Amino acid sequence: MNVYIDFAKHVISTILAILYLPISFLTAPSVGYEAKNPDELVTSFSVVSDIHIEGNNYPTFQEYSEILREVHSAGDNDTLVFLGDNTMNGQDIESIFFYTALKFAKPTKNLIIAPGNHDYGNGNGEYEKFEKRFIRYADFAGCDIDNNYYYKVIDGCYFIVLTTESDTVNGADISDGQLGWLKNVLDEASQGNKPIFVFSHHPVNYIEYGAYDRLSGILDDYEDVIFFCGHTHLPLTPYSVSEINGVQSVNIPRSTENYSEEYGAGIGAVVEVYENEVLLRFRDFDDSRWVEGYEYTFAY
Repeated sequence: MNVYIDFAKHVISTILAILYLPISFLTAPSVGYEAKNPDELVTSFSVVSDIHIEGNNYPTFQEYSEILREVHSAGDNDTLVFLGDNTMNGQDIESIFFYTALKFAKPTKNLIIAPGNHDYGNGNGEYEKFEKRFIRYADFAGCDIDNNYYYKVIDGCYFIVLTTESDTVNGADISDGQLGWLKNVLDEASQGNKPIFVFSHHPVNYIEYGAYDRLSGILDDYEDVIFFCGHTHLPLTPYSVSEINGVQSVNIPRSTENYSEEYGAGIGAVVEVYENEVLLRFRDFDDSRWVEGYEYTFAY
């Protein structure tokens, strides 16, 4: 009987996810966005974090679908990156809503999806079950991975995803094995004369068991590395882009949460890679506008 109940839940939640997404897509026209210098662009990608889809929380799903609509309308966006806590509890119904909407919307030709502590059950003691679930659903959406830490090369740029390897909440447990793997990938990436992008749900100084010193030490050995993270739910401030433990870090707010009258939900970053420069701008995807005063350039 439980098998039939679970199957029915899957079917119903999948249908709802497919229905809700077009409704949200049609609620308002999307402006979209373009690169500053499209003729000189090497690649461009958008970064959002902490979507926290819940099966019974339609407003969050609506904010999420509005982000997807805006990214889908972008003129020069090659890749969409999620920094983890894509779901609230890692449950099947939440995963169905998040990944079915993503697969249906097809916002970009490339996807980078990092897992967060909430995607692993947020400390409920079943890490391996949720790890397998994350990989299965990410693959279903088109991310095409067979491990929860991985890398992809897109337009010559390395996109590297790190993850916790145990049932942690406020910090990431990154093993020596993963750090060794990271060093090997960075060795390879550094030969390409392109910027290197590293993505982790947890900030570099949230790595547990003293591994943050080893992680930041590895990252600091390589030039032109930019580290993106979420988790903190901190609002956008001048400190959102800063150097932490010698690593150039970008902390993305929770993208489906309202913070102030100045800007509400939908905050994320848009990154444009040019021949000798990386341009980073923060965007309010919900209101289809750039956030004034938050534009950064990094030479490489």
